[in-house]
Amino acid sequence: MSHSQLHEAEYYEILDQEEQSIQCHLCPFECIIEPGETGQCSARKNIAGKLYSLTYGMTDMKIDMIEKQHVYHFFPNSRAQTFATYNCNLDCDYCSMPDKIHMDPETFTGKRFAPDQAVMFGSASGSRVISFGEAEPLISFEWVRDTAKLAKERGLKILIRTNGYFNEQPVREMLEYVDAVTLDIKNLDDEGYSKNCRGGSFDHIKNIIKIIFASGKLMEFHMVIHEGLNNDANAARKFAEWVRDEVSLEVPLHLSRLIPVYRTKDFIPTSKELLEAAYKAAKEVGLHYVYIDGIPEHDTLHTYCPNCNELLIHRNSYATEVRRVSLQGYCNKCQTKLNVVLS
Repeated sequence: MSHSQLHEAEYYEILDQEEQSIQCHLCPFECIIEPGETGQCSARKNIAGKLYSLTYGMTDMKIDMIEKQHVYHFFPNSRAQTFATYNCNLDCDYCSMPDKIHMDPETFTGKRFAPDQAVMFGSASGSRVISFGEAEPLISFEWVRDTAKLAKERGLKILIRTNGYFNEQPVREMLEYVDAVTLDIKNLDDEGYSKNCRGGSFDHIKNIIKIIFASGKLMEFHMVIHEGLNNDANAARKFAEWVRDEVSLEVPLHLSRLIPVYRTKDFIPTSKELLEAAYKAAKEVGLHYVYIDGIPEHDTLHTYCPNCNELLIHRNSYATEVRRVSLQGYCNKCQTKLNVVLS
C-alpha cells in the first residue's frame, strides 16, 4: 500500500512517544497497537507512531431497495445507494460475508472512492438515501463521516447499519450527519457476544442505543433468531421488554431467519414456528412494530396502525406500497402520529 492511500485516523492517543506505541479509542476494545501492527479490526495501523485508517475510501457500491437493510420505516419503497465497507470489530459465527470482514486492506486492489466521488454516484443514481453497511461502516469512521457530511450538504439522507459496539464520542459525532440507524442485536448478554461474536458487550450497546434514540434519529432493530445462538422466543421477549421500558414502543424490531453460513454451516435454518413464536412474544410485550424478515408473503411484513389497526404499508417479495400514511407521517384513517419517515 502506498502512503498516498493512507489517511490518518482519529480517536487515538500516543502512549509512548519514544516506543511509538498508541491506543485506539474508536471502539471499546481500546486496542494498544505497536509500530507496524494493526488493531483487532485489521483496518487501523500504527505507522511510525501515528494511527492510519487503511480502509478510507475502500467500498463496493450498489443500488438496493432500502428494505434490504432491514429498514421499513425510513423512505419505504425507495432506492438506496449502498456503500458496502470492509472489516469489522466483531467476528460473528453467522456472518454472511466473512471474507469482507477479514480483508487485509494492504492487499486491496479495487478502486477507492473519495467522499466527493461517492456522493456524486449517489446523486447520479437518483437515490434519496445513501446507505452505509454490510460489514461494519464505523470501522471506516473517517471516510463514512466525511462522505455523510458532504452528502447531507447536497440534500441526501443518510442511513447507517451498525453493530453499535463503538465508543460514545465517535458515535455522537457520526450522529450529526446521520438520519437513520439500523442496529444489529447479536445477543442479550456479554457471554453470548463473546461466544458468538468473539467479543462485544450488550450493556455497552444498550447505552449506545439510548444515545441514538435521544438524538431523535429514526432507529430500527434487527435480530437473528435461532436456538443455537440462544436467540429464541424468550430472548425476543426479554429484548422487547427492555426496549419498552428503556427506549420506546415505537422502535421497529425485525426478527430474521438464520441462514447457515460461516461457522453455522451445520445449523438448520430457523423454523417458521420459532420465528412466529418470537414475533408473538415481542408483540405481547406491546411493541408497536414487529416484523419477521425472510419468510416471503408473511402477514408480518406489513405495517399496521398501532391505534386503529389500519393497513398502512403493504409489502411482498417484489414491492412495497405505502397506502395510508400521510407525507407528514400520520395514519390517514385515525390521524395517529406514526414512527415513519416519508419526507
